[in-house]
Amino acid sequence: MNNFLLSHSPGIRLFNYTATFRRESDYPLTLQWLPGAGYLRGPALPLAEKDAWRRRGYGPVLYVQSHCDVPSDRDRYVRELMKYIQVDSYGKCLHNRELPSERLRDTSTATTEDPEFMAFIARYKFHLALENAICNDYMTEKLWRPMHLGAVPVYRGSPAVRDWMPNNLSIILIDDFESPQELAKYLDFLDKNGEEYMKYLEYKNLDGIKNQFLLESLERREWGVNDMTLPNYLNGFECFICDRENARVRAEQEHKKSGGKTPAPAPHIAHFQHMGCPMPTPGFGSVEDLPGEDSWKEMWLQDYWQSLDQGEALTAMIHHNESHQGRFWDYMHEIFLKRTRQH
Repeated sequence: MNNFLLSHSPGIRLFNYTATFRRESDYPLTLQWLPGAGYLRGPALPLAEKDAWRRRGYGPVLYVQSHCDVPSDRDRYVRELMKYIQVDSYGKCLHNRELPSERLRDTSTATTEDPEFMAFIARYKFHLALENAICNDYMTEKLWRPMHLGAVPVYRGSPAVRDWMPNNLSIILIDDFESPQELAKYLDFLDKNGEEYMKYLEYKNLDGIKNQFLLESLERREWGVNDMTLPNYLNGFECFICDRENARVRAEQEHKKSGGKTPAPAPHIAHFQHMGCPMPTPGFGSVEDLPGEDSWKEMWLQDYWQSLDQGEALTAMIHHNESHQGRFWDYMHEIFLKRTRQH
């Protein structure tokens, strides 16, 4: 989620129907990265093997990211966490350790469900799972993959993530801790106390998934993930749109046929809650603490508010029946001048 145009009302209201990660969307794709409950129940590596991995000098915490400059500013937080606990980082971001083979070092391998790569990272007790952006219900493979493998996600992303978890103790939320140092202390405690650590994997036991909302959401969705017996979500959304538009045409015909006695169908317009990601904040510390030339600050804060201007400019072009796309930046300039006068 690196484009904020649709997180502002002027941008999202240009559309009638949505299929986004938000549960409020017309066609929610919140669980698009979760194939099913069985994916969560996959067996974890025995704790004895993870402890043996630790004795070979590997850290308790894994970080694999090669997309570094993102709105959530995750590297700033991870860099601070590294001061207090060993974090093995294999991606391009904060890289401090090499994968054991050239094949595994191939970026394309690390972004797939490659069996060799999965077996390697499953040895770690904790996976740092920080999403690209902080948005309600925005949960990707960064969260679900560690759970599938039997590692504990140390998570920052959707503020509503607990609504979707298999039970009450399956992930560690970064924002539950006052500082990276406090988080490191807790991870160290779990690393040294196997019984407490294993409580985070109890959802893998028979009947361990207690969250009925999660189970019902998986059961209710009409599309599948890597399931040839069900349509994928793109085809599903196309059918959804056709059904809705056919129903609308029938309602309009009924309205005309009744001479106005039957109400005309109301316009269906997307709204802010269909995406609605908030303004990005630093991964660690506050905006006021950042130097003026900070690259994240210059990129993402400016991008967030410029996206609002873009949405207003596109809306103005439509209202003016503008057909020349080259005039987009003229409209942007007018929006900028208007905003400047208001301040």
